[in-house]
Amino acid sequence: MHASRRRSGLLCLGGGPPMTLGRRTYLFYPVLIVSGYLLNFCWESVHGLLYRAHQELPASVYVPMMAQAALLDALWITGMQLCVALYARSRSWGFSVRSVLLFSAAGMLPAMAVEYVAVFRLHLWAYAGPMPTLFGIGVSPLLQMPITGFAAVAAARAAAGSER
Repeated sequence: MHASRRRSGLLCLGGGPPMTLGRRTYLFYPVLIVSGYLLNFCWESVHGLLYRAHQELPASVYVPMMAQAALLDALWITGMQLCVALYARSRSWGFSVRSVLLFSAAGMLPAMAVEYVAVFRLHLWAYAGPMPTLFGIGVSPLLQMPITGFAAVAAARAAAGSER
């Protein structure tokens, strides 16, 4: 048997074809995390200004807070990717309607829950005037994970190449 087809490197999910954990997979996930971090650091830094209290924070507080949020976002994107990869039984899932909806929902629904609880229940933050809202929840945080997530997946795919 050819070395790239050994059973030890396969992850079988359900009844579908096995998902390989090859050399390119080991490049894919670090690039996914790093690009997810960088994209979300930029997004968090800019959209953070759409929150009331963030505008008065000194850089010594604001930058580490954005760095921590970006790291959590990058890990969240990795979870979104793994969720869709398990569903599609392939790390390099196609952009089918179902995959795109699942990926977007995996980003938007938790964001909606976090924003709702933080704004309306715990009163941890409030939006500044320029923040567009949908049913009282900020649009920027709702769109953040799908947009930065798809961009990070695209960057990781470009860096890792195709597994096929």
